Amino acid sequence: MERYEIEAFLAVAEELHFGRAAERLRVSTGRISQTVKGLERRFGAVLFERTSRRVALTPIGRTLYDDLKPGLRQVQQALDRATNSGRGTDGIIDVGFVGAAAGQLILETTKVFRAEHPGAEVRFREVQITDGLESWRSETYDMVLISRPIDEPDLVTGPTLISEQRMLALPRTHRLATGTELSLEDLAEVTLLRMPGTVPDSVLDDRTPARTPGGRPIAHGPVVHTFQEVLARIGAGEGGFVVGAQVTRFYLRPDVVYLPLRDAPPIEWGFVWRASRETARVRAFNDAALRVSKDRER
Repeated sequence: MERYEIEAFLAVAEELHFGRAAERLRVSTGRISQTVKGLERRFGAVLFERTSRRVALTPIGRTLYDDLKPGLRQVQQALDRATNSGRGTDGIIDVGFVGAAAGQLILETTKVFRAEHPGAEVRFREVQITDGLESWRSETYDMVLISRPIDEPDLVTGPTLISEQRMLALPRTHRLATGTELSLEDLAEVTLLRMPGTVPDSVLDDRTPARTPGGRPIAHGPVVHTFQEVLARIGAGEGGFVVGAQVTRFYLRPDVVYLPLRDAPPIEWGFVWRASRETARVRAFNDAALRVSKDRER
């Protein structure tokens, strides 16, 4: 049976009147009558007893009604759930973020989002950038706020929410640490700590380049997995690491110096999410974050 046939049969069975069933489904009475007659021919049995005064279900019609009604209700509930998940904002959204500055933006955005969408629940937690793409593609997160560049065909990148000056974190004992700023060419004098291979190539190339813009080779040091490990190894004199200016607010240490890279582009942050998991909630949360970001700039 087609869905319109099921709906026509159920409408007549519940209204026990062809005209009212037609009004309910916003079709002509003739179409309802033809649909029911077609079903009766298909089943080889009369579904309704019709007289000039009344319409009643036959025993076969009653059995068909009892069997079809729960199934159609389940189908409609499934369609409603799918529609609400895709187009509605009610429900749970799981948000990941990397680092303290991203976490602060998430908290501010959550307040705005909850006020605008009281039927939505936001669950958020910090992730490590070294968790890599497979973690971000998992079912754990609907969206993750991370630094760019991210260039993956199955991931959507939202607009830039945070833009910060690019800096180099160095051991306080390093000979370059006595200056006030550095150049990208100075990276040739530093051993850069490395992130693991789970991190996208686009990020690895951006944070730990193999050469300076002038072509000088850059040495690479040990692999690090968390930012606290980064700071510990820098403090121990094992190398440097390219960071954003937010570290000067959240990660001050007596054994680590942060110096701006005067000729480097800024580090930009924004949400990424799987194209296959994009919903109205994801878009609404991203829009709320963009408004919060613009309010901060003002």
